Amino acid sequence: MKKFISLIALILSTTFFLSGCTPRIMVIPDTDSIGETKTFTKDGITLLLTDKFVEKQSEVGFDAYYVSNFCGVVVLKEEFTLEEGLAERSLEDYVANLIENNGHKGIKPQHQDDLWYYVNDSGDTKVYSFSYKGSDSFYIVQYICMASDVFALEDLFFLWAGAVEVE
Repeated sequence: MKKFISLIALILSTTFFLSGCTPRIMVIPDTDSIGETKTFTKDGITLLLTDKFVEKQSEVGFDAYYVSNFCGVVVLKEEFTLEEGLAERSLEDYVANLIENNGHKGIKPQHQDDLWYYVNDSGDTKVYSFSYKGSDSFYIVQYICMASDVFALEDLFFLWAGAVEVE
């Protein structure tokens, strides 16, 4: 039995090596690639990003849109006046409603470090969508990156998401 398990392990290792599926060591991004901390404020929300981001004009209706060479960040503000009873919703309910309204099957709201969010994997792209409740609006902040970069950027997304401030 030991020989059989050793043989299977050898076959799998060889297969992974030959197919290019070798484990890779993810390196924490450094200041040269990610940039220095920079704060962006717009329309009731303050974001912590880096100086590698540039604000762009959204052509699809986002309230704020920031791009860098390694990811993008979009912000959508939904005022409570858009829907009756919206102000009374909890963040968990709001995120669940976002998931449902966007047709994301099999995704559930997640909660970590006082943040409500969900993650959508759309093939080559990964989207981390965080929601915040302000005094008169909900805010959705999405961090978007290539799926291949998510291991290097995920901790940054949570750091940035935890630093968001809304009015």
